[in-house]
Amino acid sequence: MFLTPHTSAALWISTKVTDPIMAFILGVVSHVILDMIPHGDDHLADHITNKRDKFYYELKIATVDTIVAGLLILFFLVNGPIVNNWALLGAVLGAWVPDLTWLAIEYFKLNNFYNYIVYHGKLHNIFNWQYSPVYGVPFQIIVTLLMLKMTF
Repeated sequence: MFLTPHTSAALWISTKVTDPIMAFILGVVSHVILDMIPHGDDHLADHITNKRDKFYYELKIATVDTIVAGLLILFFLVNGPIVNNWALLGAVLGAWVPDLTWLAIEYFKLNNFYNYIVYHGKLHNIFNWQYSPVYGVPFQIIVTLLMLKMTF
């Protein structure tokens, strides 16, 4: 799942929890729950055969996603309810850390931690149900909007 829906869940968590450590834990839990839902983005770059081109394509998607997630946080800080900023930071870090960990292990070839990659992949396939990004990306937009509706 993209960072944007995870971020929207973190924003909601920060409206319910004031303790940064609890917010972090709930951010991780929300990440796991959202990753368990089939979300149709596992094969976005399958149409690209060149490994280098595939990396740059995925990097472009990740860059746009991170910018959108950052803009969501900024919009929330300016227009959202008053929350404990440390709890907000904890929730966002908790929601992001599973994917950032996966990214670090994958791209820095940290082979000693490869079991985490396997675990993370199993979360994504717990229901063993895949569908196209044509359905997955709009689904993630809907999840994001629903989370934002609950937040504001």
